[in-house]
Amino acid sequence: MRLTILSAALCLAACSGGETANNESSGGSAAVEPTPTNLIDDPRNTLVPLDPPGNGAAMSPAPLPTASPSPIAAMPADFQGRWGMVANDCDPKRDDNKGLLTIAGNRLSFYESRGSATGIRQTQPTQVAFDLPMSGEGMTWSEPTTLTLLDAGKTLVREVTGAPDRAGSFRYSRCPA
Repeated sequence: MRLTILSAALCLAACSGGETANNESSGGSAAVEPTPTNLIDDPRNTLVPLDPPGNGAAMSPAPLPTASPSPIAAMPADFQGRWGMVANDCDPKRDDNKGLLTIAGNRLSFYESRGSATGIRQTQPTQVAFDLPMSGEGMTWSEPTTLTLLDAGKTLVREVTGAPDRAGSFRYSRCPA
């Protein structure tokens, strides 16, 4: 039995030539998902780059949840306001602002749907998690949601879990007042 395992290990080592797959001399490289130069190239905003162009410094990763999130009655003030996926979403004169998210109280309003957050939990000073029963276009559904503030409150990342057709990560910028 030991001889069989040793023989298999030696065969594998001989086939690889003693080099690892990521060794430059082998010509291999690690698999890297391409990042768009700007999020307009990613219309569903499914890719969230860690260091977007013009940021200058690496963005810190989303904070990890605390061991025991604190239930809170209302959405914190720092999360309130208008948030856009692209600059045009923040223009109130436009009627095609499909990436606009407005947070007022515990209500989240999107282009064609809305919902009121329930079971709000503060997981970090810059992060809240909640259930979001939604309605829009004649349908109802629920989206377990986490909101995280980045860049000193200028950027909001919305993480939606649950149904695969609605799950994802969405990045917004705070609209000017």
